[in-house]
Amino acid sequence: MDDASVIVDLTVTKLADVMQYCKPKEQFVLVKKFGLWDGKEVPLQQIGNEFGMTRERIRQIENQALMRFRRLIINNDKYLKVIEVAKDMLHAHGGLMSRDKLISLIVDTKVTEFNGQELKIVLLSDFDITPLTRNRILENCFYIDPLHEKLISDIATYVHDYFINQGNPEQNIYEFIDHVKNEYEAKHPNIGYLSNNEFYVNLFDVITEIAVFDGFIGSGKSAKVNPKTIKAKILYVFSVINKPMHYQEMTNKIIEFFPGKAVKISTVHNEMVKSRDIFVNIGLGIYAPKSRGFIGGVVKEILVRVMKKLDRAAPIKEITQRVLKEKMVSPNTILLNLHKYKELFKKNEQGYYYLAKGVK
Repeated sequence: MDDASVIVDLTVTKLADVMQYCKPKEQFVLVKKFGLWDGKEVPLQQIGNEFGMTRERIRQIENQALMRFRRLIINNDKYLKVIEVAKDMLHAHGGLMSRDKLISLIVDTKVTEFNGQELKIVLLSDFDITPLTRNRILENCFYIDPLHEKLISDIATYVHDYFINQGNPEQNIYEFIDHVKNEYEAKHPNIGYLSNNEFYVNLFDVITEIAVFDGFIGSGKSAKVNPKTIKAKILYVFSVINKPMHYQEMTNKIIEFFPGKAVKISTVHNEMVKSRDIFVNIGLGIYAPKSRGFIGGVVKEILVRVMKKLDRAAPIKEITQRVLKEKMVSPNTILLNLHKYKELFKKNEQGYYYLAKGVK
C-alpha cells in the first residue's frame, strides 16, 4: 500500500491503530519497543530473540517502521501540534532535555491526549527533534539544531572525566557551568544554547554517574550530591536545619526533602541510635550532630564538662541552662546528680556549685 494514499484521522484513531498500516514485523517491533499496548517497553535484544534476529537487524526494522509511521501522520494537525509544542519547550529549556522530562512536560500541558508511551514514538518520528540514545556516558535525551551529537557527547565526556576519572570534589553548579562555558562557548560562537545555563543544567541531568543536588554537582557516589542512605539524608537535613531535632521530626523532614520514597520512623531512629560516632542523643528522642560541637554523655559527665569550662562556682540556674544546651533532661535530674556525686561537685556558702579539686 502506498503510504501517501492512507489518510489517518488521529482525532478518532488511537495511535496504536496506526500500526495496522505498517508491515507485520514493523508493527510488532514498534508496539513491543514502545509498549503501545501494555505500557511495558521491551529491549531490542529481547525482540530480536523472539524473531531469531540480531539486535542490529531489529534496529533497522525499527527505523523503517518509524519512517513509515511518520509518512502516515505527517500532515495531521494533532501530530504537528505536539511537535511544535515539543520544539518550543526544547528551545525554552536550552535546546536539550532528558526524554522523560520532555515527555512529562508535554503531558502536563494537556495539549494532546497522547500518553507517555505514544509521545515517545511521535517525537522519535520527527526530523526536527533529534534523539540521543542512551550510551556509556549519556541517558536518553532529545535536542534540536544547531546542537549536534558530537558536541553534546564531547561536553558530557569532559564533565564525566572531570568528576569521575580525575576525581575532582563537588562544586557549586553555576561556578562549574562557568568553567565549562570557558572551555566550549568561544569554540562554537554560532551555537547560542552554549551561553544558556539551562542547557548545562539539563545536560548534567543526563550524564551517567554524575549527580546534581542542592546547588552542587559531582560524582554520583558522593553523599553530598547523591545522598542515598538514611544516614546521608539525616546529615543533609541537619546541614539545612541547624538545630537538634526529634527523630520523628527528622523523618518528616527527610520525606519533605526527598519525596517519592517511603521512610519509616523506626528506620531513622535506629540509624541515629547506632551511629553514635556521628549523632548525639541529647535526651527525649532529640538528636544533634557531633560535628556541631555536641558531645553527649550522661548528666554526670556533662556536668563535669560544663563546670570545667566555667572554672568557678556558679548558681544552679546557670549550670542548668548550660547542661540543657547539651541534653534535654529535667532540671531536677541535674540537681539530683549534683547532690548524688558529692565527691565531684561541691557547694559553697552562697549555694553555688563548683568542681572538686583534682577531678579530671
